[in-house]
Amino acid sequence: MSQVQQSRSLAKSVFLFGDYGAQPWDHDRVIKESLAAGLQVVNTKLVSDHSEAMLATIHRGRDTAAETHERPQAIEILPDEVSAISSATLAHLREDYGDCYVLPLSDYATEYAAAFSSKVSHSCFPPRSAEIVKCKHQLRDLWNQLAAQTDSGLCKVEYCFLERRSYDDSEFEFHPSAGFDHLPENTPLIVKPDELSSSIEIHFAASKLEAVSLANAICEQLHSKWYAVGRAIGTEVRPRIAVEMAIPRSTALHPGAEFSIEYVSFEGQHYPVGITQKWIAPNFIEIGQLFPAESFPERLRPALEGAIQQLLNRLDACYCVSHWEFIITPDERIALVEGHLRPAGGRIMELVEHSTGRSPTAALCEALAQQRADFSFTPRNSCGIFWLIPETPLTQVTDVTVKRDVTGALSKDLYVNDEGIKGTPSWSRANDWMTRLAHVMTTGANLDDVWIRSREVGRNVILSGYVNDTLTSTLLKLAIDQ
Repeated sequence: MSQVQQSRSLAKSVFLFGDYGAQPWDHDRVIKESLAAGLQVVNTKLVSDHSEAMLATIHRGRDTAAETHERPQAIEILPDEVSAISSATLAHLREDYGDCYVLPLSDYATEYAAAFSSKVSHSCFPPRSAEIVKCKHQLRDLWNQLAAQTDSGLCKVEYCFLERRSYDDSEFEFHPSAGFDHLPENTPLIVKPDELSSSIEIHFAASKLEAVSLANAICEQLHSKWYAVGRAIGTEVRPRIAVEMAIPRSTALHPGAEFSIEYVSFEGQHYPVGITQKWIAPNFIEIGQLFPAESFPERLRPALEGAIQQLLNRLDACYCVSHWEFIITPDERIALVEGHLRPAGGRIMELVEHSTGRSPTAALCEALAQQRADFSFTPRNSCGIFWLIPETPLTQVTDVTVKRDVTGALSKDLYVNDEGIKGTPSWSRANDWMTRLAHVMTTGANLDDVWIRSREVGRNVILSGYVNDTLTSTLLKLAIDQ
């Protein structure tokens, strides 16, 4: 079924899949970038997708629809299974939209988008590749194959994949990697859902026995909390758990050091964009990001880029923007955390644009429209995004005051979820990506300059309310300063 909002007879179109609720600014930006490149924009939704309701829950009090200055020219409502799309519908899509490309914006849409792309026109990457990257244990196995190569400079990470047939089944099936059973019982481990991203339900275990106990608890959370969220965005949350060796971090870099590298793939060639520096809280939630990274050891770049190039080649990526997260170990080896065949979240695309003057997704859209590749990203300054929390948690927040004349001059953007803050008693930190209620994005000559501006923005956001029965107020601070 098609809902055409604006008719344009353009030769090339881009179909956008996913990410209408969790990161509305990303979706709005890609629409504008696609239109600017000369592509017709088609929003796609599955019949079972009810992400608008989730949007209202996450971004309470924020009129995200009003902030979308550009609209897609068309909306296509598709069946939940690609195989159910009729030949007549495919013929209509090709006739109405011409030369078609597909861009998934969410992990949960990549498999569908890949299968759809192979039917309408250009294949972005095979559906099997989307499955490998979505399932952490499958991507880990592929990474470990690369790490086993002589002088790879990569760190192999042993794992065990735990699977229940259903949520009613209390027993796991265990599928360990070749070296997992040889690890000592008291090996530090990370336990997390095998198919969910965004730092959801990630836990540390001090032993294999504790890891199994945590895996059971995570399955209960997946069923009670995340199953309905998955259904709202058209995906199935299954009782599958990944248990991995806890990757040791170098202490010579920055606190809680992690990094990511972004890539643009076009016509099967892969172009590195740059490296983002990340600060990770003890609960595994990202609390700060900087582009370009300052603490990354440049001598490791050839090994990193070589590894990601190999991954993308093995995944047969033809055109996409991809995101790869990694840790540097104390002996300076590179260990993959996870990867995504879609653009980075956390507004990293905007960090790149404010730093280099170009967004990776905009560059890909221009290449698709013009069939000409130009993927040079040269930093001109630093851009950071940092999540904000109260200096003193309040039992109840009754009012949020923002000195916009000050914050507007200092920042590229300030996001404050007023209703979310008022509706979260004793808010002190983000427990998951759904409760990151305030962040600031600033630019500067370097990290220190970005920090100065970001901290000053926080001091110009005032929460008023109560600590127990005492009327008081507090400012915001960077979560990394806690």
